[in-house]
Amino acid sequence: MAGGFKRSGRFGLLGVFVVAAIVVAIALTTGSGEANPKLTLGLIFGVLAVFFVILFALQRADLDRAASGGARETARAVAEGARIENPMTMSEPELWAALAVKPIDEEAIRARGQMWESTRGSLRLGMVVVVLIFLTVPAIYLLESFVPLLIGGPLIAIAAVYGSVRALAPGGDLDRGYERVEAAMVPLGLEVAERPSVSIEMREPVTPRMGPKVSGALVLAGERHGRRVSVRLGGGESEVTVVAPAGEFEARSRDGRVRPAEGAPAAIAESLAAVPNSTRWKKVRVEGGSDGIVVVREGGESSDWLVDLWLAERLASC
Repeated sequence: MAGGFKRSGRFGLLGVFVVAAIVVAIALTTGSGEANPKLTLGLIFGVLAVFFVILFALQRADLDRAASGGARETARAVAEGARIENPMTMSEPELWAALAVKPIDEEAIRARGQMWESTRGSLRLGMVVVVLIFLTVPAIYLLESFVPLLIGGPLIAIAAVYGSVRALAPGGDLDRGYERVEAAMVPLGLEVAERPSVSIEMREPVTPRMGPKVSGALVLAGERHGRRVSVRLGGGESEVTVVAPAGEFEARSRDGRVRPAEGAPAAIAESLAAVPNSTRWKKVRVEGGSDGIVVVREGGESSDWLVDLWLAERLASC
């Protein structure tokens, strides 16, 4: 998807150090010698509150900008009928539209826009939890009572459990998210063939801390240009496979290009030589043989698999 969270990310990173410096300054200049420095604690909690308010505001603004920008780019790409000349310089919506092998309908466009809804829900839940924490923890210190903890603690736990149930329950946010992915992939001739499972498990064997555990990968599969295609996404790696007989060869990314190993078929070497040079070709390896073309990428952006799909189909056509 288009856009990013650069402003909120930078603010969060730099803000931690700024807030820490302000807190230290407050602690050193106020409340000296007091057994219960409420003014000092109040100022510290106030600084933290301001930090989180600005952080959430920036995250909300970044999210709205990314969602609206992605929607505009998708609409423009569909209207203009994007063509692939240099996939390395194309945005994700442009490449998605250009790689479509079926008509792009309103449902697919709408599904792409709705992919941000789960992120919005997570942000709202995070805001609620932080507000509850700030209503509970400062009150404990300032009122010198554990009554706020007895009230706020269960509310925080309920909010966290509600968020987990809402996300993981059948028909919840997670299921709806994969439904949107599948609808968005229809123009590309792909569907969700396999999806990762998410469970709540103990994260550490020593401390009883529970958390979500993701197992497996998201697998998209379908037929494009008369060939079977599968895309596996998960574990910080993507794998695109196009089933089409090819000569045995290997290739790896180096210096901004995907370079074939010695002995690769001439047609493959020629096709790779014509692939645009780009810094996006990082940690990519390609293998070809009787079973087809496989492009594996470690890391990269979430949309880089579209570039790898273009490359795999280009080589499969040699």
